[in-house]
Amino acid sequence: MRAWEETLAAVAWARTRPDIDGRRIGLWGASQAGWVLPKAAARDGRLQFVIAVSPAVNWLRQGRYNLLAELDRDGASEQEKQAALRRRETVLGLLERGAAFTQYRAAIGDADGMTAARWGFITRNYRADATADLAAMRGTPLLLVLAGHDINVDVADTEAVYRRILPPTSLTVTHYPRATHSLVDHDLESSAWRLTVTAIAAPRRLYTDGFLADQARFVQRVDSSREER
Repeated sequence: MRAWEETLAAVAWARTRPDIDGRRIGLWGASQAGWVLPKAAARDGRLQFVIAVSPAVNWLRQGRYNLLAELDRDGASEQEKQAALRRRETVLGLLERGAAFTQYRAAIGDADGMTAARWGFITRNYRADATADLAAMRGTPLLLVLAGHDINVDVADTEAVYRRILPPTSLTVTHYPRATHSLVDHDLESSAWRLTVTAIAAPRRLYTDGFLADQARFVQRVDSSREER
Protein backbone atom coordinates (compact mmCIF):
# COMPACT_ATOMS: atom_id res chain seq x y z
CA MET A 1 0.00 0.00 0.00
CA ARG A 2 1.34 3.43 -0.94
CA ALA A 3 1.74 6.22 1.61
CA TRP A 4 -1.25 8.23 0.39
CA GLU A 5 -3.41 5.10 0.44
CA GLU A 6 -2.32 4.38 4.01
CA THR A 7 -3.20 7.97 4.90
CA LEU A 8 -6.69 7.71 3.45
CA ALA A 9 -7.19 4.33 5.14
CA ALA A 10 -6.32 5.95 8.49
CA VAL A 11 -8.77 8.78 7.80
CA ALA A 12 -11.51 6.30 6.87
CA TRP A 13 -10.88 4.39 10.08
CA ALA A 14 -11.01 7.62 12.13
CA ARG A 15 -14.40 8.45 10.64
CA THR A 16 -15.82 5.20 12.03
CA ARG A 17 -14.83 6.14 15.58
CA PRO A 18 -17.67 7.40 17.77
CA ASP A 19 -15.21 9.54 19.75
CA ILE A 20 -13.96 11.42 16.65
CA ASP A 21 -15.91 14.06 14.74
CA GLY A 22 -15.46 12.90 11.16
CA ARG A 23 -16.41 16.35 9.89
CA ARG A 24 -13.30 17.92 11.48
CA ILE A 25 -10.48 15.73 10.19
CA GLY A 26 -7.46 17.22 8.44
CA LEU A 27 -3.92 16.19 7.53
CA TRP A 28 -0.55 17.25 8.96
CA GLY A 29 2.75 16.29 7.39
CA ALA A 30 6.35 17.41 6.95
CA SER A 31 9.13 17.21 4.37
CA GLN A 32 8.54 14.19 2.09
CA ALA A 33 4.88 14.34 3.09
CA GLY A 34 4.82 17.12 0.52
CA TRP A 35 4.21 14.34 -2.02
CA VAL A 36 1.65 12.52 0.13
CA LEU A 37 -0.59 15.30 1.45
CA PRO A 38 -1.74 16.75 -1.91
CA LYS A 39 -2.33 13.28 -3.35
CA ALA A 40 -4.50 12.29 -0.38
CA ALA A 41 -6.36 15.62 -0.28
CA ALA A 42 -7.02 15.44 -4.03
CA ARG A 43 -8.82 12.15 -3.46
CA ASP A 44 -10.79 13.04 -0.33
CA GLY A 45 -12.78 16.25 -0.65
CA ARG A 46 -14.16 15.82 2.88
CA LEU A 47 -10.83 16.68 4.50
CA GLN A 48 -11.19 19.99 6.30
CA PHE A 49 -7.60 21.22 6.08
CA VAL A 50 -3.98 20.38 5.31
CA ILE A 51 -0.91 21.59 7.20
CA ALA A 52 2.26 21.15 5.12
CA VAL A 53 5.50 21.73 7.04
CA SER A 54 8.67 22.22 4.96
CA PRO A 55 7.17 20.25 2.06
CA ALA A 56 9.06 19.29 -1.07
CA VAL A 57 7.44 19.64 -4.50
CA ASN A 58 9.71 18.01 -7.07
CA TRP A 59 12.09 15.18 -6.09
CA LEU A 60 14.83 16.03 -8.58
CA ARG A 61 14.85 19.79 -7.92
CA GLN A 62 14.78 19.17 -4.18
CA GLY A 63 17.65 16.72 -4.38
CA ARG A 64 19.89 19.10 -6.32
CA TYR A 65 19.08 21.97 -3.97
CA ASN A 66 19.82 19.84 -0.89
CA LEU A 67 23.10 18.59 -2.35
CA LEU A 68 24.41 22.09 -3.08
CA ALA A 69 23.09 23.53 0.20
CA GLU A 70 24.92 20.88 2.22
CA LEU A 71 28.11 21.44 0.24
CA ASP A 72 27.87 25.20 0.90
CA ARG A 73 27.29 24.54 4.60
CA ASP A 74 30.38 22.32 4.72
CA GLY A 75 32.54 24.87 2.89
CA ALA A 76 33.09 22.74 -0.22
CA SER A 77 35.24 24.13 -3.01
CA GLU A 78 33.90 24.73 -6.51
CA GLN A 79 35.83 21.68 -7.68
CA GLU A 80 34.15 19.53 -5.02
CA LYS A 81 30.73 20.87 -6.02
CA GLN A 82 31.30 20.04 -9.68
CA ALA A 83 32.45 16.53 -8.76
CA ALA A 84 29.31 16.02 -6.66
CA LEU A 85 27.11 17.22 -9.51
CA ARG A 86 28.82 14.83 -11.94
CA ARG A 87 28.22 11.97 -9.53
CA ARG A 88 24.59 13.03 -9.29
CA GLU A 89 24.23 12.94 -13.08
CA THR A 90 25.64 9.42 -13.08
CA VAL A 91 23.07 8.36 -10.50
CA LEU A 92 20.25 9.94 -12.50
CA GLY A 93 21.38 8.05 -15.57
CA LEU A 94 21.25 4.80 -13.61
CA LEU A 95 17.74 5.62 -12.40
CA GLU A 96 16.55 6.39 -15.92
CA ARG A 97 17.87 3.00 -17.07
CA GLY A 98 16.17 1.19 -14.19
CA ALA A 99 19.50 -0.04 -12.84
CA ALA A 100 19.58 -2.56 -10.01
CA PHE A 101 21.44 -1.86 -6.77
CA THR A 102 24.34 -4.04 -7.88
CA GLN A 103 24.70 -1.88 -10.99
CA TYR A 104 24.62 1.22 -8.81
CA ARG A 105 27.43 -0.16 -6.65
CA ALA A 106 29.49 -1.08 -9.71
CA ALA A 107 29.10 2.39 -11.24
CA ILE A 108 29.49 4.51 -8.10
CA GLY A 109 31.92 2.45 -6.04
CA ASP A 110 31.56 4.15 -2.66
CA ALA A 111 27.89 3.65 -1.80
CA ASP A 112 28.06 6.47 0.80
CA GLY A 113 25.39 4.88 3.01
CA MET A 114 23.15 3.73 0.17
CA THR A 115 21.44 0.39 0.81
CA ALA A 116 19.46 -1.87 -1.49
CA ALA A 117 16.25 -0.88 0.29
CA ARG A 118 17.03 2.83 -0.04
CA TRP A 119 17.90 2.41 -3.72
CA GLY A 120 14.59 0.65 -4.29
CA PHE A 121 12.75 3.51 -2.58
CA ILE A 122 14.53 6.07 -4.77
CA THR A 123 13.85 4.18 -8.00
CA ARG A 124 10.13 4.15 -7.18
CA ASN A 125 9.92 7.81 -6.22
CA TYR A 126 12.55 9.91 -7.99
CA ARG A 127 9.99 11.22 -10.49
CA ALA A 128 7.71 12.46 -7.71
CA ASP A 129 6.16 15.88 -8.28
CA ALA A 130 3.26 17.36 -6.33
CA THR A 131 2.02 19.98 -8.79
CA ALA A 132 -0.77 17.95 -10.42
CA ASP A 133 -2.11 16.80 -7.06
CA LEU A 134 -1.98 20.35 -5.67
CA ALA A 135 -4.12 21.49 -8.59
CA ALA A 136 -6.62 18.71 -7.87
CA MET A 137 -7.14 19.61 -4.20
CA ARG A 138 -10.21 21.69 -5.05
CA GLY A 139 -9.53 24.51 -2.62
CA THR A 140 -8.96 22.54 0.60
CA PRO A 141 -7.65 25.08 3.17
CA LEU A 142 -3.88 24.65 3.41
CA LEU A 143 -1.31 26.09 5.79
CA LEU A 144 2.16 26.16 4.24
CA VAL A 145 4.92 26.35 6.86
CA LEU A 146 8.38 27.47 5.69
CA ALA A 147 11.71 27.86 7.49
CA GLY A 148 14.46 30.37 6.83
CA HIS A 149 17.38 27.96 7.41
CA ASP A 150 16.07 25.01 5.41
CA ILE A 151 18.88 23.19 3.59
CA ASN A 152 16.67 20.20 2.74
CA VAL A 153 13.95 21.97 0.76
CA ASP A 154 14.12 25.05 -1.46
CA VAL A 155 11.42 27.02 0.34
CA ALA A 156 11.38 29.77 -2.30
CA ASP A 157 10.59 27.21 -4.99
CA THR A 158 7.96 25.53 -2.81
CA GLU A 159 6.22 28.80 -2.02
CA ALA A 160 6.25 29.89 -5.67
CA VAL A 161 4.66 26.61 -6.79
CA TYR A 162 2.00 26.64 -4.07
CA ARG A 163 1.08 30.27 -4.75
CA ARG A 164 0.91 29.64 -8.50
CA ILE A 165 -1.39 26.64 -8.19
CA LEU A 166 -3.56 27.13 -5.12
CA PRO A 167 -6.23 29.84 -4.92
CA PRO A 168 -5.32 32.65 -2.51
CA THR A 169 -8.54 32.04 -0.58
CA SER A 170 -7.41 28.55 0.41
CA LEU A 171 -3.69 29.15 1.02
CA THR A 172 -2.08 30.54 4.18
CA VAL A 173 1.71 30.87 4.27
CA THR A 174 3.78 31.30 7.44
CA HIS A 175 7.53 32.00 7.52
CA TYR A 176 9.92 31.33 10.39
CA PRO A 177 13.23 33.02 9.48
CA ARG A 178 15.24 31.56 12.38
CA ALA A 179 14.09 27.97 11.92
CA THR A 180 15.66 24.95 10.26
CA HIS A 181 13.91 22.24 8.24
CA SER A 182 12.67 20.69 11.50
CA LEU A 183 11.22 24.06 12.64
CA VAL A 184 13.71 24.25 15.48
CA ASP A 185 15.66 27.50 15.80
CA HIS A 186 18.97 27.24 13.95
CA ASP A 187 21.00 28.34 16.99
CA LEU A 188 19.33 25.73 19.19
CA GLU A 189 19.72 22.91 16.68
CA SER A 190 23.40 23.78 16.25
CA SER A 191 24.09 23.13 19.96
CA ALA A 192 23.78 19.46 20.86
CA TRP A 193 23.75 20.05 24.62
CA ARG A 194 21.15 22.84 24.46
CA LEU A 195 18.98 20.75 22.16
CA THR A 196 19.13 17.78 24.53
CA VAL A 197 18.39 19.83 27.64
CA THR A 198 15.46 21.58 25.96
CA ALA A 199 14.02 18.29 24.70
CA ILE A 200 14.08 16.89 28.24
CA ALA A 201 13.15 19.93 30.31
CA ALA A 202 10.84 21.91 28.00
CA PRO A 203 9.98 19.93 24.84
CA ARG A 204 7.37 22.45 23.65
CA ARG A 205 10.13 25.06 23.46
CA LEU A 206 12.02 23.00 20.91
CA TYR A 207 10.05 24.61 18.12
CA THR A 208 10.61 28.11 16.86
CA ASP A 209 8.43 30.88 18.31
CA GLY A 210 4.89 30.89 16.96
CA PHE A 211 5.03 27.54 15.16
CA LEU A 212 2.61 25.68 17.42
CA ALA A 213 0.35 28.66 18.13
CA ASP A 214 0.02 29.58 14.45
CA GLN A 215 -1.13 26.06 13.60
CA ALA A 216 -3.71 26.13 16.38
CA ARG A 217 -5.08 29.45 15.13
CA PHE A 218 -5.26 28.13 11.56
CA VAL A 219 -7.25 25.06 12.62
CA GLN A 220 -9.57 27.18 14.78
CA ARG A 221 -10.20 29.52 11.85
CA VAL A 222 -10.98 26.62 9.53
CA ASP A 223 -13.31 25.13 12.13
CA SER A 224 -15.12 28.45 12.58
CA SER A 225 -15.60 28.77 8.82
CA ARG A 226 -17.02 25.25 8.68
CA GLU A 227 -19.53 26.02 11.42
CA GLU A 228 -20.60 29.23 9.66
CA ARG A 229 -21.40 27.21 6.53
